[in-house]
Amino acid sequence: MREPLLDPTGDGDQGTNTTLAMPRPQSLAGLTVGLLENGKPNATVLLHAVGRELRAKYGVREVRMFSKSYFGTPVEESVVQQMLHNCDFAVAAIGD
Repeated sequence: MREPLLDPTGDGDQGTNTTLAMPRPQSLAGLTVGLLENGKPNATVLLHAVGRELRAKYGVREVRMFSKSYFGTPVEESVVQQMLHNCDFAVAAIGD
């Protein structure tokens, strides 16, 4: 028996609320980004490159790095709260 595939685009049969908690910013200029790395090899390298690009191409004012304690578990609530209170938007990355 085959298992059904899940549609990652959200166009599946189930009605999922995909409303954003906040509207997307019109521009990234002058904003602070939080970069969350998951602790896997190369995640930090990737995020540093993303941070440089966001500053150079989109005028991001500040880049702040955050880390999970272990890649196999959800991010700690304390880290989420730090990001919420210190960043305008966030980017997460995995490594390997």
